[in-house]
Amino acid sequence: MSLIFRFLIFFVCLLSCTTKKQSNFQVGLFEGLDLNGKVIKFAEIKDANRIALNVYSPSCTPCVEEIPALNYINKLIQTEKLGKLYMVVDPYSIVDEDKNLPFHDAYSLARKTMEEEVSKHNILLDVIIMKKPFKILPQKGLITGTPETLLLKTDPLVLYYNFIGPISSGKEEGKLQNDPKVLFFKRMMGGI
Repeated sequence: MSLIFRFLIFFVCLLSCTTKKQSNFQVGLFEGLDLNGKVIKFAEIKDANRIALNVYSPSCTPCVEEIPALNYINKLIQTEKLGKLYMVVDPYSIVDEDKNLPFHDAYSLARKTMEEEVSKHNILLDVIIMKKPFKILPQKGLITGTPETLLLKTDPLVLYYNFIGPISSGKEEGKLQNDPKVLFFKRMMGGI
């Protein structure tokens, strides 16, 4: 065999052995329903390079305090086309019901609660009520509590950063523009 032919075979084998990019931490399976009942599969979102999922609970005071900053950040990343920001909830952490409640029933109860939250707190983000395997598992899982914000790259959907705690509890847009945590979040979403 000639040296060129051997090199060609080696090169073809090398290409066929490369690892395929794949999701991590089961984030590729993340999906839920918005408040209108539309199914949102995050792995199928193609019009954004990055997605942020802010984990919310109505019983979480820092979550509520963070809403003005989230509304500001949502406007900012839409204006600068940095990606998409969603507010996501685990329906089983919102409704005080049996954890074995069928998703449809848990969704209905959580939807009612979240519609009230959206109205009461002027939430401007799309709210998604998540299906399993998404769940809040203190000290045991990917999402350990609220508030928490997962940053994901798309194609394939991969977790690349996890903010624990509120991004900011600032309320005034002028102060949020220079808030170090907001600026860091923007940078992590791909902005400068």
